[in-house]
Amino acid sequence: MNTLEYLAAVKKRLVIESDYALAARLGVTRSAISKLQQGKGVFGDDVALTVAQILDLNPLIVIAQANAERANTPEARSRWMELVEGFLALLAHAKIDGRKERRRIPRLSPIGVNR
Repeated sequence: MNTLEYLAAVKKRLVIESDYALAARLGVTRSAISKLQQGKGVFGDDVALTVAQILDLNPLIVIAQANAERANTPEARSRWMELVEGFLALLAHAKIDGRKERRRIPRLSPIGVNR
């Protein structure tokens, strides 16, 4: 999804129509929403986190997609999208269906050394 699609999805989920109400819910100004809708910007990571929470999505995916939109080069954009695709694949693989246990995921100690 891109910024415009996320904004439309948030409006639909919250059942709001005005950009003012959308801006208030996302904690940004009405002019920021206007710029986003005109394609003159991409929301920052904090707004991406709020969007993810509203839409019940994994925030890392929304943040990575926003970073892909913000990227200045095709190479950077590609790297971010590869991250999104890899993360989606990882999430699909790690889905828990009641028979699998979370303990199968390696745990790290506070200093980053496997236990």
